[in-house]
Amino acid sequence: MQVRSVSFDTSFLLKDDESVDRIIKQLKKDSIPCFITSTVVSELEQLKIWGRITKTMHKKAIKRWMKSNAKIIDFKNRLLSTTFGKECIISMEKHHGVKTEDIANDCNILVTTLKNGVDVFLSQDYHFTSKITTEVINEIKNAACSEYHQMCDTNMFSVDSKTFLKAYSNGDLNIDIVEFEMKNIKKDTKRLKK
Repeated sequence: MQVRSVSFDTSFLLKDDESVDRIIKQLKKDSIPCFITSTVVSELEQLKIWGRITKTMHKKAIKRWMKSNAKIIDFKNRLLSTTFGKECIISMEKHHGVKTEDIANDCNILVTTLKNGVDVFLSQDYHFTSKITTEVINEIKNAACSEYHQMCDTNMFSVDSKTFLKAYSNGDLNIDIVEFEMKNIKKDTKRLKK
């Protein structure tokens, strides 16, 4: 599959691994348009303010965002955004068993990314990269299809950095590798263990 666009999750931008920088460099070299949702931007600020990430981590994530020239995307129609977000939450609860408060931002990110027609979503979070989440994406697409026809046939792949590096070459993503690398991991919480 030819990659037309990529979007970044908070977890991807914060990952303490040089693979993220290699990916951003490769995307820039191949002139692949990059995006970041307004929810991810907000999460980065909130994590810094709440002291959940250091100033150094925050600065590194912002530097990566700027280096990629990622444009901020949003879902302007609040009514439909909320409707599709609720569909996502229902689907995430059904497939992953997570609580609504743990995935509200995840669903905002997923819905916005899908609505904007992004091909590849880079994340380190199993709520996005698990094989189980493919069902969530399909259910959101089905709910949105009547209002946004461009979402009916969209194919968005949500992958982690390791999988992306294995599957990506010169602007193309090997779907067989992506699907082989997807794990059937169910993650029922996002709460930090104390």
